[in-house]
Amino acid sequence: MVDFARASEIIASQCALVRVRRASRALTRLYDEALRPSGLQATQLTMLVAVATCGDGGVKLGALADGLVMDRTTLTRNLAPLERAGLLRVARAPDDARVRLIFLTRQGERAIEAAFPLWERTQKHVRERLGPSEADALREELGRVVALATRPEPAPAPARPAKAPARPAKAPARPAKAPARPAKAPARPAKAPARERPAKPAKPAKRKAKRRSPEA
Repeated sequence: MVDFARASEIIASQCALVRVRRASRALTRLYDEALRPSGLQATQLTMLVAVATCGDGGVKLGALADGLVMDRTTLTRNLAPLERAGLLRVARAPDDARVRLIFLTRQGERAIEAAFPLWERTQKHVRERLGPSEADALREELGRVVALATRPEPAPAPARPAKAPARPAKAPARPAKAPARPAKAPARPAKAPARERPAKPAKPAKRKAKRRSPEA
């Protein structure tokens, strides 16, 4: 793990944001000093110019915020002094009362005209210090940085639809019926009738001899 000292050194020396913010503050200070006679700050002139380039039809607050790369809350707060000074006019859109339109007033137009010579003198000074080709290259490069930083992220690829749940397995086949019991063996043939034996001849009855009574 990198300790705080090493991390701070890397960020300070390599971070593009740190360099750009330093340059932005330095240039803002330079232009603010130059524009002081006009009563405008550099950020205020930037907002007036952004509204002016949108034409007489005004510009939606959201579109202006996107163009200036500002969040709406910060932009609304910065527009308030310009509206109070009469340089801008804020109105509801005729077709949608929820939408606010920003218009440049005639007084705002005169403010831009008054600030232009002061801005032009400072711009010339910066170009001379950087060199014309370097100044042009810087402007182009910064424009590319803004375009890349504000480019919307590509939408994630749609997830593949989940596979349909597998069909439930078929119920196991019913077991085959037990084989039919074999047919009963045919009944045994009836026994042949017993042969009739010839009746034995009856034995002649033995005649019992009568006992004679003794003579009297």
